[in-house]
Amino acid sequence: MKKTILFIAALCVVSVAGALYASAAKVSAAASTPEYSLTVNGRVVEVKRAEQMPYEQKGTVLVPLRATAESLGYKVSWIAADKAIRVEDSIQSVVVKDGSTQAKFTGKLKVINLTRDVELPVPVQSRKGVTYVPASFFEPFFNEVVVKEGNVSISAQMSSIQ
Repeated sequence: MKKTILFIAALCVVSVAGALYASAAKVSAAASTPEYSLTVNGRVVEVKRAEQMPYEQKGTVLVPLRATAESLGYKVSWIAADKAIRVEDSIQSVVVKDGSTQAKFTGKLKVINLTRDVELPVPVQSRKGVTYVPASFFEPFFNEVVVKEGNVSISAQMSSIQ
C-alpha cells in the first residue's frame, strides 16, 4: 500500500514538473520572438486577433497581406482557379501564391512599363487563415518600408513637381 501511494505521489510530482517546464518553455519562446506593431501612412493598423500581428522569420519581417494592402487603399482579391491572391492599386497589380517567393507585377504608368517579377526574401505564408508577405513586398508599389524598434511602418511615397 505504501509503495502504491509513493508511486502515485511521484507520478503527480513528475506530471506537475513537466507541465511547469512546458509552460515556461512557451513563455520563453514567446519572449524571445520580437513583437511588431504595424503603422500604415502614419496610422496604427489594429488587428482583430493576435495571430495577425507582423512577425519575424529568418531576419525578415512579415506583415498580414490583406490588412496592410487595404490600409494602403489597395484592392485585394482571391483568384480561385490559380489559388492566388491579387493586390491592385490604380496603376499596377501583383499576384502571389502561398509558399512562393515570386511576386508577378503587371502595370503601366504612361510610357513606363511596370511589369516585372520580384523575388521575395522569404515565401508568402498562410498562418491560421491569414496570408503574410515580407514587408518589402510593398516597396514596388512605391511605398517606403521602415522596420525599426519593433514597428513596421509603410508609407506611400509622395513627390511633387515644382
